[in-house]
Amino acid sequence: MKRGIVFIFTLFFLALLFVGCSKTVATVDGIRISQKEVNDYVNVLKNLDETGELYSGEEQLKELEANVIDSFIVIKLLEKYADENDITITDEEVDGLIQEMINDYESEEEFEKALKEQSMDREFLEYEIRSRLLSSKVYDKVTADVNVTDADVENYYQDNKDTDFLVPASVEAAHILAIFPWKAAGSGESESEEGKREAREKIEMIEQKLEEGEDFEELAKQYSDDTGTAQNGGSLGYVSKEQMVKEFDEALFSLDEGEISGIVETEYGFHIIKSYDYKEEYIQEFEDVSESIREFLLSSSKGVKWEEFIYSLIDNAEIEYAGDIEGNLNAGNGEEK
Repeated sequence: MKRGIVFIFTLFFLALLFVGCSKTVATVDGIRISQKEVNDYVNVLKNLDETGELYSGEEQLKELEANVIDSFIVIKLLEKYADENDITITDEEVDGLIQEMINDYESEEEFEKALKEQSMDREFLEYEIRSRLLSSKVYDKVTADVNVTDADVENYYQDNKDTDFLVPASVEAAHILAIFPWKAAGSGESESEEGKREAREKIEMIEQKLEEGEDFEELAKQYSDDTGTAQNGGSLGYVSKEQMVKEFDEALFSLDEGEISGIVETEYGFHIIKSYDYKEEYIQEFEDVSESIREFLLSSSKGVKWEEFIYSLIDNAEIEYAGDIEGNLNAGNGEEK
C-alpha cells in the first residue's frame, strides 16, 4: 500500500484528537452513526495492521470500535459546525488530492488494486479525504486569531536556552571494528570464545599496521567489519558525548585531536578509534533559533485552542450510545472516560 493512503488515515485520527441500511450505534445531536460506517472503517484499520496482532483479540476489537465511533462523533460535529459557518469542500478539492495519490502509482489500475487490498473503495476514500479537508479548514478558522509575540519567543529562549538549545561537545571520529562472531544469528547466545579470539587477533594485526605507519582510513576500508562506515575510511561524522556506548564514548573523548586510541572493547567487538576535530559545547544563538521557537509556540498554542474547541463541541452536544457500546466521550464535561 502506498504511503499516501496511510497518511490520510493517520491524519484523520490525529486531527480529531482520538487514536482512536444498518443499525445505529450512536447519535450526536440527532445525527446517526451507523454500524456500517463503523464496520467499514474498522476493516480498513485492521488491514493497515500488517502484523495482524493489534486488533486480534475481542477486547482489542471492542476498544477499536469504540474509538472509531468517537471519531465519527467528532467528525459529525465538525460537519455540523462547518455547515453553520459556510465552510465547504468542493469536489475539485477532493478530486485533486485523489489524483495526487494516483500519481504515486504506475497506473490508475494499480491504485484501484491498492484500495481494494485495504478494503476501500472510491466512495469510502472520498469521504475520508473530504473529512480531512473539512477538519483542516475548521482548524484554520478556529485558530486564525492565535498569535505569538516577539516577547513570547524571547522569553521561551531565555527560559530554556541552557537545556533545549545547548549543543553538547562533539568529536569528529572514525573507527575500525573487528566484530564478535555470534554462535547463531538472533539466538541471543553470547559470542564464542574462539570467535572473540579471532576478532582480537584481527584488531591486533590492524594495530600493528598502524604502528608501522600505514594509513588509518585505508586500513578501515580494507579491514573494518562496520560495513556502514568502512568505505568512508571508518568515518562516524561528529559524535556527541554519551551518544555511543560507554566504553567507546570514554575512549573517544579522552583522545586529543588527530590521536588514535588503543584497542577498545565494547559489546559489539574490538575498536580502534581516531579523533579528528573537537567542538566544545555551546548554546545556539537566539537569532539562529528564533523562527523555530516561533513555529513551535504557534503550533502548541493552536493545538491548545483546537483541543478546547473540540471539547466545547462535545460539551454542548447530545451524545447517545446504543446498546452496550461504551464510548470514550462524556458529553457535558469535555473529558474522556
